[in-house]
Amino acid sequence: MKVLGVGLSRTGTTSLHRALRLLGFKSLHYDTVRLNDVLDGSNREPNFRCYDDVDAVCDIPAALFYRELLTAYPSAKAILTVRDPDSWWWSVHPYFTQIYPVPPAIDLRPPWNLTSFRATVRDLAYGSSTPKEFLYRKRFVEHNARVRAEIPGQRLLVIDIVGGEGWEKLCPFLGVPVPKRPFPHINRTKS
Repeated sequence: MKVLGVGLSRTGTTSLHRALRLLGFKSLHYDTVRLNDVLDGSNREPNFRCYDDVDAVCDIPAALFYRELLTAYPSAKAILTVRDPDSWWWSVHPYFTQIYPVPPAIDLRPPWNLTSFRATVRDLAYGSSTPKEFLYRKRFVEHNARVRAEIPGQRLLVIDIVGGEGWEKLCPFLGVPVPKRPFPHINRTKS
């Protein structure tokens, strides 16, 4: 793995994933398999070198384990996708309640189906499997602050894809030429 997307959901992670693929990186988005032994507690000494076959990983749950993954891949760069917290909340709330809802009472014991996986990861990331505004915003802001404080500047790119940043920031950070095509913007919301 060369690139780890450390931004949380609804911050342009799908657009980043697509951009990395357009740049020739083998990218994985929203991995629902490789960290399950960590998430379910079945492995007390997990192997975080589980992404040797890909160049990039974006979104949760991998973003939640940025410390362990960046230690396992010491030459990997980190990309924190950010957006305004108000805009983020107005995007994540309908996404998690209307497009990919999770029932409030769900069995979180493995083996998981996709719904119980989502619930587990959301609970870990945001403190609740269902959106709660104060709690979700708090976790969002705290995650971004921790990433900025802990990952050295030369290893971290902070990019606001939702706000319009794209190739001009991403390509120099990765040391690749800027493509002659528009930056991909996937899953745009009106907020």
